[in-house]
Amino acid sequence: MFFKDFIPKIIRIVIFLIVCGAGLFLIFGGLKDFKALSYGERLALKIGGPVSKSAALSGLNLRHFFDYYLFLVGVKKENELLRQRIAYLEAELAKAREAQLENERLRKLSKIIDQFETSSPVVARVIGRPIISWQGIIIIDQGLKAGILPEMPVLGKTPFGPAGVVGQVIGVEENYAKVLLLTDPSSAIDALIQRSRERGLLRGRGPNKCILDYVSAEADVRENDMVVTSGFDALFPKGLLLGYVSRIKAGRSQGLFKPIEIKPAVKLDNIEEVIVLRKVKLK
Repeated sequence: MFFKDFIPKIIRIVIFLIVCGAGLFLIFGGLKDFKALSYGERLALKIGGPVSKSAALSGLNLRHFFDYYLFLVGVKKENELLRQRIAYLEAELAKAREAQLENERLRKLSKIIDQFETSSPVVARVIGRPIISWQGIIIIDQGLKAGILPEMPVLGKTPFGPAGVVGQVIGVEENYAKVLLLTDPSSAIDALIQRSRERGLLRGRGPNKCILDYVSAEADVRENDMVVTSGFDALFPKGLLLGYVSRIKAGRSQGLFKPIEIKPAVKLDNIEEVIVLRKVKLK
Protein backbone atom coordinates (compact mmCIF):
# COMPACT_ATOMS: atom_id res chain seq x y z
CA MET A 1 0.00 0.00 0.00
CA PHE A 2 2.90 2.28 0.84
CA PHE A 3 4.48 1.86 -2.59
CA LYS A 4 1.15 2.29 -4.28
CA ASP A 5 0.62 5.67 -2.57
CA PHE A 6 4.25 6.84 -2.75
CA ILE A 7 4.84 6.29 -6.48
CA PRO A 8 2.01 8.58 -7.69
CA LYS A 9 3.32 11.36 -5.39
CA ILE A 10 6.80 11.02 -6.90
CA ILE A 11 5.32 11.18 -10.39
CA ARG A 12 3.43 14.36 -9.54
CA ILE A 13 6.57 15.96 -8.05
CA VAL A 14 8.60 15.04 -11.12
CA ILE A 15 5.97 16.47 -13.46
CA PHE A 16 5.88 19.70 -11.41
CA LEU A 17 9.68 20.04 -11.54
CA ILE A 18 9.68 19.39 -15.28
CA VAL A 19 7.05 22.11 -15.85
CA CYS A 20 8.96 24.62 -13.66
CA GLY A 21 12.17 23.79 -15.43
CA ALA A 22 10.61 24.25 -18.82
CA GLY A 23 9.24 27.61 -17.71
CA LEU A 24 12.61 28.77 -16.42
CA PHE A 25 14.22 27.58 -19.62
CA LEU A 26 11.75 29.53 -21.74
CA ILE A 27 12.40 32.66 -19.73
CA PHE A 28 16.12 32.51 -19.15
CA GLY A 29 17.50 29.52 -20.94
CA GLY A 30 17.19 30.95 -24.43
CA LEU A 31 19.30 34.05 -23.73
CA LYS A 32 22.61 34.04 -25.53
CA ASP A 33 23.49 37.48 -24.19
CA PHE A 34 21.88 40.19 -22.12
CA LYS A 35 20.77 42.08 -25.20
CA ALA A 36 18.75 39.23 -26.64
CA LEU A 37 15.25 38.30 -25.58
CA SER A 38 14.40 34.88 -24.30
CA TYR A 39 11.74 32.72 -25.86
CA GLY A 40 9.47 33.51 -22.95
CA GLU A 41 9.95 37.23 -23.28
CA ARG A 42 9.40 37.02 -27.00
CA LEU A 43 6.24 35.03 -26.40
CA ALA A 44 5.04 37.52 -23.77
CA LEU A 45 5.74 40.45 -26.09
CA LYS A 46 4.04 38.67 -28.96
CA ILE A 47 0.90 38.18 -26.92
CA GLY A 48 0.91 41.43 -24.94
CA GLY A 49 2.38 43.74 -27.59
CA PRO A 50 -0.78 44.29 -29.64
CA VAL A 51 -2.78 44.85 -26.47
CA SER A 52 -0.28 47.42 -25.21
CA LYS A 53 -0.11 49.05 -28.62
CA SER A 54 -3.89 49.25 -28.80
CA ALA A 55 -4.04 50.72 -25.31
CA ALA A 56 -1.33 53.25 -26.17
CA LEU A 57 -3.06 54.27 -29.38
CA SER A 58 -6.37 54.55 -27.57
CA GLY A 59 -4.78 56.83 -25.01
CA LEU A 60 -3.18 58.90 -27.78
CA ASN A 61 -6.47 59.19 -29.68
CA LEU A 62 -8.26 60.23 -26.51
CA ARG A 63 -5.66 62.90 -25.92
CA HIS A 64 -6.04 64.12 -29.51
CA PHE A 65 -9.84 64.18 -29.08
CA PHE A 66 -9.60 66.38 -25.99
CA ASP A 67 -7.03 68.63 -27.70
CA TYR A 68 -9.35 68.97 -30.71
CA TYR A 69 -12.35 69.64 -28.48
CA LEU A 70 -10.50 72.37 -26.60
CA PHE A 71 -9.39 73.80 -29.96
CA LEU A 72 -13.00 73.92 -31.19
CA VAL A 73 -14.14 75.61 -27.97
CA GLY A 74 -11.44 78.22 -28.45
CA VAL A 75 -12.40 78.76 -32.10
CA LYS A 76 -16.08 79.14 -31.14
CA LYS A 77 -15.25 81.80 -28.55
CA GLU A 78 -12.99 83.58 -31.01
CA ASN A 79 -15.71 83.51 -33.69
CA GLU A 80 -18.24 84.93 -31.25
CA LEU A 81 -15.86 87.77 -30.38
CA LEU A 82 -15.29 88.42 -34.08
CA ARG A 83 -19.06 88.49 -34.73
CA GLN A 84 -19.53 90.99 -31.92
CA ARG A 85 -16.70 93.10 -33.27
CA ILE A 86 -18.15 93.03 -36.79
CA ALA A 87 -21.62 93.98 -35.48
CA TYR A 88 -20.09 96.90 -33.57
CA LEU A 89 -18.15 98.10 -36.62
CA GLU A 90 -21.24 97.79 -38.83
CA ALA A 91 -23.23 99.86 -36.33
CA GLU A 92 -20.48 102.50 -36.27
CA LEU A 93 -20.35 102.49 -40.07
CA ALA A 94 -24.13 102.93 -40.28
CA LYS A 95 -23.94 105.79 -37.79
CA ALA A 96 -21.17 107.48 -39.78
CA ARG A 97 -23.13 106.97 -43.01
CA GLU A 98 -26.23 108.56 -41.46
CA ALA A 99 -24.14 111.53 -40.31
CA GLN A 100 -22.70 111.89 -43.81
CA LEU A 101 -26.15 111.78 -45.42
CA GLU A 102 -27.49 114.32 -42.94
CA ASN A 103 -24.57 116.66 -43.62
CA GLU A 104 -25.25 116.39 -47.34
CA ARG A 105 -28.92 117.26 -46.83
CA LEU A 106 -28.04 120.17 -44.56
CA ARG A 107 -25.56 121.53 -47.11
CA LYS A 108 -28.33 121.54 -49.71
CA LEU A 109 -30.68 123.20 -47.22
CA SER A 110 -28.07 125.86 -46.47
CA LYS A 111 -28.31 127.06 -50.08
CA ILE A 112 -32.08 127.36 -49.66
CA ILE A 113 -31.68 129.17 -46.33
CA ASP A 114 -29.57 131.85 -48.02
CA GLN A 115 -32.57 132.68 -50.22
CA PHE A 116 -34.72 133.38 -47.14
CA GLU A 117 -32.17 135.15 -44.96
CA THR A 118 -34.54 138.07 -44.29
CA SER A 119 -37.12 135.59 -42.93
CA SER A 120 -34.76 134.34 -40.15
CA PRO A 121 -35.13 130.66 -41.17
CA VAL A 122 -34.68 127.85 -38.64
CA VAL A 123 -33.71 124.32 -39.58
CA ALA A 124 -35.56 121.58 -37.70
CA ARG A 125 -35.56 117.79 -37.77
CA VAL A 126 -38.72 115.76 -38.23
CA ILE A 127 -39.04 113.59 -35.12
CA GLY A 128 -42.62 112.36 -35.30
CA ARG A 129 -45.34 111.22 -37.68
CA PRO A 130 -48.84 109.85 -37.07
CA ILE A 131 -49.44 106.17 -37.70
CA ILE A 132 -52.46 106.95 -39.91
CA SER A 133 -51.14 108.26 -43.25
CA TRP A 134 -54.26 110.36 -43.85
CA GLN A 135 -53.32 112.56 -40.91
CA GLY A 136 -51.06 115.10 -42.60
CA ILE A 137 -49.12 116.12 -39.51
CA ILE A 138 -45.46 115.96 -38.52
CA ILE A 139 -43.61 116.92 -35.32
CA ILE A 140 -40.35 118.88 -35.47
CA ASP A 141 -37.66 119.38 -32.81
CA GLN A 142 -37.81 123.20 -32.64
CA GLY A 143 -40.39 125.30 -30.80
CA LEU A 144 -40.88 128.43 -28.73
CA LYS A 145 -37.22 128.53 -27.67
CA ALA A 146 -36.27 128.92 -31.33
CA GLY A 147 -38.88 131.67 -31.86
CA ILE A 148 -41.34 129.48 -33.73
CA LEU A 149 -45.03 130.42 -33.57
CA PRO A 150 -48.28 129.13 -35.10
CA GLU A 151 -49.05 129.94 -38.75
CA MET A 152 -45.36 130.18 -39.71
CA PRO A 153 -44.59 128.64 -43.14
CA VAL A 154 -42.61 125.41 -43.29
CA LEU A 155 -40.50 124.56 -46.34
CA GLY A 156 -38.51 121.56 -47.52
CA LYS A 157 -36.00 120.58 -50.17
CA THR A 158 -37.35 119.42 -53.52
CA PRO A 159 -35.67 116.92 -55.85
CA PHE A 160 -35.02 119.78 -58.28
CA GLY A 161 -33.18 122.05 -55.83
CA PRO A 162 -35.50 124.96 -54.92
CA ALA A 163 -37.51 125.03 -51.72
CA GLY A 164 -41.09 123.81 -51.71
CA VAL A 165 -43.94 124.30 -49.28
CA VAL A 166 -44.37 121.56 -46.68
CA GLY A 167 -47.14 123.18 -44.66
CA GLN A 168 -47.58 125.51 -41.71
CA VAL A 169 -47.06 125.43 -37.94
CA ILE A 170 -50.33 124.83 -36.06
CA GLY A 171 -49.11 124.11 -32.52
CA VAL A 172 -46.02 124.95 -30.48
CA GLU A 173 -44.36 123.76 -27.27
CA GLU A 174 -41.09 124.88 -25.74
CA ASN A 175 -38.91 122.54 -27.79
CA TYR A 176 -41.37 121.07 -30.30
CA ALA A 177 -43.85 122.16 -32.93
CA LYS A 178 -46.68 120.52 -34.86
CA VAL A 179 -46.80 121.10 -38.60
CA LEU A 180 -49.90 120.68 -40.76
CA LEU A 181 -48.90 119.34 -44.18
CA LEU A 182 -50.39 120.86 -47.30
CA THR A 183 -51.77 117.41 -48.21
CA ASP A 184 -53.98 117.23 -45.11
CA PRO A 185 -57.71 117.63 -45.95
CA SER A 186 -57.96 120.57 -43.52
CA SER A 187 -55.18 122.50 -45.28
CA ALA A 188 -56.02 125.37 -47.69
CA ILE A 189 -53.47 127.66 -49.37
CA ASP A 190 -54.14 130.50 -51.82
CA ALA A 191 -52.31 129.59 -55.03
CA LEU A 192 -51.49 130.65 -58.59
CA ILE A 193 -50.69 128.75 -61.76
CA GLN A 194 -47.41 130.48 -62.50
CA ARG A 195 -47.58 130.38 -66.29
CA SER A 196 -51.15 131.63 -66.82
CA ARG A 197 -51.59 133.45 -63.45
CA GLU A 198 -54.87 131.61 -62.87
CA ARG A 199 -55.80 131.68 -59.19
CA GLY A 200 -57.26 128.90 -57.05
CA LEU A 201 -57.33 127.36 -53.59
CA LEU A 202 -54.97 124.45 -52.97
CA ARG A 203 -56.58 121.83 -50.74
CA GLY A 204 -55.15 118.61 -49.35
CA ARG A 205 -56.45 115.28 -50.59
CA GLY A 206 -54.44 112.76 -48.60
CA PRO A 207 -50.93 111.35 -49.03
CA ASN A 208 -48.95 113.03 -51.87
CA LYS A 209 -52.00 114.58 -53.45
CA CYS A 210 -53.74 117.96 -53.55
CA ILE A 211 -56.47 119.53 -55.62
CA LEU A 212 -56.69 123.08 -56.95
CA ASP A 213 -60.23 124.31 -56.35
CA TYR A 214 -62.13 127.27 -57.78
CA VAL A 215 -60.27 127.46 -61.09
CA SER A 216 -62.55 128.57 -63.92
CA ALA A 217 -63.58 125.87 -66.36
CA GLU A 218 -62.31 128.11 -69.20
CA ALA A 219 -58.96 128.79 -67.47
CA ASP A 220 -55.68 128.16 -69.31
CA VAL A 221 -54.24 125.18 -67.41
CA ARG A 222 -51.91 122.49 -68.69
CA GLU A 223 -50.32 119.40 -67.21
CA ASN A 224 -46.94 120.03 -65.53
CA ASP A 225 -47.81 123.70 -64.97
CA MET A 226 -46.06 125.01 -61.86
CA VAL A 227 -48.28 126.06 -58.95
CA VAL A 228 -46.98 128.66 -56.46
CA THR A 229 -48.28 130.59 -53.47
CA SER A 230 -50.17 133.78 -54.34
CA GLY A 231 -49.32 135.69 -51.16
CA PHE A 232 -52.96 136.71 -50.76
CA ASP A 233 -53.65 134.66 -47.62
CA ALA A 234 -51.27 136.63 -45.34
CA LEU A 235 -49.56 133.36 -44.35
CA PHE A 236 -47.18 132.37 -47.14
CA PRO A 237 -44.85 134.71 -49.04
CA LYS A 238 -45.65 135.06 -52.70
CA GLY A 239 -43.98 132.73 -55.19
CA LEU A 240 -43.19 129.69 -53.00
CA LEU A 241 -43.33 126.44 -54.95
CA LEU A 242 -46.34 124.26 -54.10
CA GLY A 243 -46.36 121.60 -56.80
CA TYR A 244 -47.21 120.72 -60.39
CA VAL A 245 -50.40 120.01 -62.27
CA SER A 246 -50.55 116.22 -62.54
CA ARG A 247 -54.02 115.74 -63.99
CA ILE A 248 -56.87 117.81 -65.42
CA LYS A 249 -60.17 115.99 -65.22
CA ALA A 250 -62.52 116.26 -68.18
CA GLY A 251 -65.74 118.23 -67.74
CA ARG A 252 -66.68 120.58 -64.96
CA SER A 253 -66.73 120.36 -61.19
CA GLN A 254 -69.53 122.12 -59.35
CA GLY A 255 -70.72 123.63 -62.65
CA LEU A 256 -68.27 126.54 -63.03
CA PHE A 257 -64.86 125.16 -62.04
CA LYS A 258 -62.32 122.79 -63.53
CA PRO A 259 -61.13 119.87 -61.33
CA ILE A 260 -57.30 119.93 -61.23
CA GLU A 261 -55.03 117.52 -59.35
CA ILE A 262 -51.70 118.78 -58.03
CA LYS A 263 -48.62 116.78 -57.08
CA PRO A 264 -46.69 118.41 -54.18
CA ALA A 265 -43.16 119.52 -55.03
CA VAL A 266 -41.73 118.14 -51.76
CA LYS A 267 -41.71 114.39 -51.10
CA LEU A 268 -43.56 114.51 -47.81
CA ASP A 269 -43.53 110.79 -47.06
CA ASN A 270 -39.76 110.69 -46.43
CA ILE A 271 -38.90 114.25 -45.44
CA GLU A 272 -36.34 114.42 -42.57
CA GLU A 273 -35.46 118.13 -42.22
CA VAL A 274 -37.51 121.27 -42.76
CA ILE A 275 -37.04 125.05 -42.74
CA VAL A 276 -39.35 127.28 -40.71
CA LEU A 277 -39.67 130.90 -41.84
CA ARG A 278 -40.01 132.96 -38.67
CA LYS A 279 -40.60 136.34 -40.27
CA VAL A 280 -43.00 136.39 -43.16
CA LYS A 281 -42.54 139.36 -45.48
CA LEU A 282 -45.30 139.56 -48.07
CA LYS A 283 -44.40 140.98 -51.47
